[in-house]
Amino acid sequence: MMMKRETCRCAPFARLMALVAGSCLSGAALAGPVVTITPIVVELDFYGWPITSGFGASENFAVNNSGVWLVESDTTNPNGDEDGLVIRGTGHTTPGTILFTEGQALTLPAGALLDSFDSITINAHGNSAFNFFLSNVPGLAFDSGVYFNDNLLILESTFSTAASFSPNTPYTGWFEVRINDQDQILMLASVDDPAIASTVDRALVIIDNPAGAFTETVIAKEGDELITGRFVTDFSTGPHSIAFRNNARTIFIADMDGDAATDGLVCQYDGSTITILAREGHPSPVAGRNWGTLISTAVDINNSGQWVMRGDLDGATTDDAMIVRNGTDILAREGDPIPVSIGTETFTGFGTGGVAIADNGDVIYVALWTGDAATNTGIFVNNTLLVQKGVSTVDGWTVTAISTVQDNITASPDGRWIIFEGTLADGRDGAFLIERLFPVCPADFDNSGTVEVADIFAFLAAWFAGDPAAFNFGGTPGVPAIFAFLAAWFAGCG
Repeated sequence: MMMKRETCRCAPFARLMALVAGSCLSGAALAGPVVTITPIVVELDFYGWPITSGFGASENFAVNNSGVWLVESDTTNPNGDEDGLVIRGTGHTTPGTILFTEGQALTLPAGALLDSFDSITINAHGNSAFNFFLSNVPGLAFDSGVYFNDNLLILESTFSTAASFSPNTPYTGWFEVRINDQDQILMLASVDDPAIASTVDRALVIIDNPAGAFTETVIAKEGDELITGRFVTDFSTGPHSIAFRNNARTIFIADMDGDAATDGLVCQYDGSTITILAREGHPSPVAGRNWGTLISTAVDINNSGQWVMRGDLDGATTDDAMIVRNGTDILAREGDPIPVSIGTETFTGFGTGGVAIADNGDVIYVALWTGDAATNTGIFVNNTLLVQKGVSTVDGWTVTAISTVQDNITASPDGRWIIFEGTLADGRDGAFLIERLFPVCPADFDNSGTVEVADIFAFLAAWFAGDPAAFNFGGTPGVPAIFAFLAAWFAGCG
């Protein structure tokens, strides 16, 4: 029966591709998106205690394709052990609801309290992965853990079951966790493998089936030979140095031993193989310029393997920073002119925060440029300016600052929803939600603005991942949803 089920699951894909191969439908362009910006968690909002300032200092947030968002924030609660919150909401509806509070009791480990938050994540099903810091535990060796929603998966000091580690290898902490739409969890972990000489060893590990009897699989670890004769000494541990998508697709940055001029790598794991995307000291897309230091680079990857990097070149520092897609497509570069629709200034940088790439290939980033300091920062999608400091308004207030530092921006996988940190003219800091709403067209599944074959692949990737938007398409879950989408695709959009 299991074999028969798998056959039934794959047959629609073959029939679908056969129909598409015989189709002569050409890409049909749609109107551009309507952009709406809403404050979702802002200073002085009341959640038992007023939300306090500090978003510009790097609060965390996440949003999924349904517009369900999580925002971490501090409050004015005078008890410093209970002043932090994680707030959950949907779309433009505010206020959200409190999901977690610092100081709250956790089910496991017994007696533990939630001390503080680190990674904030959410997938298409509304599930999250967290690495919490804990209090009221026996000691520092047990003061952190990885959670699937509020269920403890791995407590610090627990031995890993991953086959790639030596027996009795304990987890000693975590820098980041991520979750994809298949409920796989990626951990950027610290371990102490007896077979590795150092006392703190870094590793990238995937948890499968976190709701049941989960398994652990190592993608890469300290000591691995990613280049002939060169071995991993560490991974970049910044919050924008890794990204995780369906089918275990991962982008990460490795630091190798040997020559420091060539030791940094940007790598992709596609579920089975690690590929080097960029390497320090090796050619960049700019003729005559090699990649400079990559260890602090911001990266992102989408479900089809397209990727983006905020990278630096070697040589002159006046034109070394750039936003590049797929290693060759330079979207913006320090020293180059800004889009003519904005003015005649030149880019000066892209901050130290994040970048994002949507499933349709759209790239979201923050940029700065020459000229009036009151208006020279903005949020872009490709070459289109969405939000500009000193110009854009939210609820009647001008946006007077856009964060350019850590945790400043994030986007849903489909690129429809974007959260950014900013400040309004009345002085309130906050998290703001951008919605890029394209005209309703079910056939344009990847929201690219064009109905094309890429929409079918985007739909199928989402369907196999169990994304409700695909799996329930047309109202009947499962295989019928594929044919419902096919009918919509051939009908196109009027």
